[in-house]
Amino acid sequence: MEYTRQTTIRKRRAVRRRKKRIRVGVCLILAVGIVLNAKMLVHVFQNLEDVRIQKFLDSIQHKDYPDELLEMLEHNEEAYDYVVNYPKRELYKGQKIDLAGICSVGESPLLLQWDLRWGYDSYGESMIGIAGCGPTCMTMAYLCLTEDTSMNPRKMAQYAAENGYHSEAGTSWSFFTEGASGLGLTGREISLAEPVMKQALDQGGVIICSMRPGDFTTTGHFILLKGYDENGFFVNDPNSRKNSDRQWDFDTLSGQIKGLWEITK
Repeated sequence: MEYTRQTTIRKRRAVRRRKKRIRVGVCLILAVGIVLNAKMLVHVFQNLEDVRIQKFLDSIQHKDYPDELLEMLEHNEEAYDYVVNYPKRELYKGQKIDLAGICSVGESPLLLQWDLRWGYDSYGESMIGIAGCGPTCMTMAYLCLTEDTSMNPRKMAQYAAENGYHSEAGTSWSFFTEGASGLGLTGREISLAEPVMKQALDQGGVIICSMRPGDFTTTGHFILLKGYDENGFFVNDPNSRKNSDRQWDFDTLSGQIKGLWEITK
């Protein structure tokens, strides 16, 4: 009886082990399937977005849209609504902008230059949505440091243009020093060195970077650095949520940075 009982126990244990292995195997298969399905869904949605953009580009009268807008869409599908609504831009201009609740202490909110609330407003001879990355970055810095939500990219672009910080070449670098002073902030150029950049962020400031063509745009661009951790820097790119949702290591950023400024209160 003892032998039979032990044999039975061993058999039951073996059955349980086999069942456990089967459950683990099924879970692994399901997990792999979920990952593959997620990748497939991303691919499908990307294809649908490409089709939507191409369908729009094929159907429009190109003379009704500035070339820079169409080029913008070809490189940035996120700006689809901004580009599509261009013929109705007068309906958006001048509307009230309410940024109440967008700020929390020490946090720099992401603002997009092609937001319909201000993207069609003028900036020099262009529009904020196309050329307003500098004022949009300064607005994000201002909101983070002052929590004064009466400021917005439209007002900031007006301030930059009226005070000579905009030219045919775009936003001048003096905007981030002299211009910052006129806003009650302090802006100073800092060296392109990882310890210097981290120290500036540790002290509660933000960093605005002038970028060469590369990962962010095909032309010059401004982005804002708002923090960092062991995985890299946290970026607010006024032209892309996608770029702002990922982290950037110093080596990737440094080769694209032309100049950078610490902005503090």
